[in-house]
Amino acid sequence: MGRRAKYLSLEEKALAQREHDLNYSRSVHGKPMRSAYREYAHRRKQRKIPQATPLLPSPTPRQLRLYLSPLPTHSPLFAEALRSPDALDESDLARWKKEPPFEKDDDPTDPHSSQYLKFTRSLIEVLHGVRLREENQRDAQLRKELQGGGRKHVLLQLEEEVLEKCGVWRRVEELEKGGFYHPDHQSREFAMLEHYLQWLGRSICYLYYLKFAVL
Repeated sequence: MGRRAKYLSLEEKALAQREHDLNYSRSVHGKPMRSAYREYAHRRKQRKIPQATPLLPSPTPRQLRLYLSPLPTHSPLFAEALRSPDALDESDLARWKKEPPFEKDDDPTDPHSSQYLKFTRSLIEVLHGVRLREENQRDAQLRKELQGGGRKHVLLQLEEEVLEKCGVWRRVEELEKGGFYHPDHQSREFAMLEHYLQWLGRSICYLYYLKFAVL
């Protein structure tokens, strides 16, 4: 017997999240963000945007699903990586943090062995922890910049970043759809591409909705 699901669908979960965000925006803690949104909307309205410049697109349904995807919080490796950059050896993670296609994996282990697959899972758990740790660090910096009076600059900078990430999303999703990595014969690369898309979708939604400002 398990617990009854709190939400019956991703749509219900997303709706509940939006309701939570709305309630937050009406709270005392949400006042600074309401002010920032008003300044941002006014600046976008007054700014003359060249016709060739695309408007900021809303996150896609898949990006929203990835944003709502759970992280491996049960994993000790995730917890250690989240706790400190010195807790684990992160020297081999750089290749997997870059935009795919990835650098060639030089692991000599049989790619179909249980040892290889287990190590891939461990890499992903560690990388989840690293990415969340880095996200938390950036959150603190962005909140500091907002509180320091740099709201207009921060919001415009984030708009450009979201547009850039949407371009990366299209490129990586094309690789995925084109079968660039085979899920069986290149299982680690395939898993890392899926991991990359998860965090890219998460980052797009996170910045688009200014989630870093919600405490």
